[in-house]
Amino acid sequence: MAVLTGGLAACGDNSEPQESTTTASPIDRSTDSPSSSESSSSSGSETSSTSGEGKVAELPEEAKAQTKEGAIAFNEWYQIQMGEALKTGDSSTLRAYSKGCALCDGLASRVDGYAKKGTHMNVNPNSVTKSSARERDDSGYRVEVDVHADSYHEVLKDGSKGRTADAVDMTLVSNTQWVGKQWQIQELVVVNTK
Repeated sequence: MAVLTGGLAACGDNSEPQESTTTASPIDRSTDSPSSSESSSSSGSETSSTSGEGKVAELPEEAKAQTKEGAIAFNEWYQIQMGEALKTGDSSTLRAYSKGCALCDGLASRVDGYAKKGTHMNVNPNSVTKSSARERDDSGYRVEVDVHADSYHEVLKDGSKGRTADAVDMTLVSNTQWVGKQWQIQELVVVNTK
């Protein structure tokens, strides 16, 4: 799993949140209901507006709400965008929605390095399997997301197959804060891998 998790350094705040936990099923991008925060799946194989040309992907409506459910939807979307960045070689979205997050910055830098070499991954490997959130004492949310990353491989500049990453299941915890008019990941840590 060197390609995805090799650049993912632990960072984060281990302080315990103050309020109850809200759990939601991963968001389903196949429906147009902006008020729904629950659905059956969130797949990394979906197409996003990130094109590899420095475009920032648009947030889904459910991730724009300044609520627990909005923080959960935002984190689910961000995890899918992490995989999309690997696939497209474009780190713009990762950078636009994080600040001071060593794990996020590390993956974005790794993606930029691949892009400079003309390398990208063959698929977006990420899908979200479960999410929950608890309010923090600083008015943000501690969001826990379970991510499954399918096996994938590098596509080298000449189109040949490079290194392969095995499938992995991860639990990630973020410090998610409302900044200006949107959510932002300020810290992210991998707390469990299987």
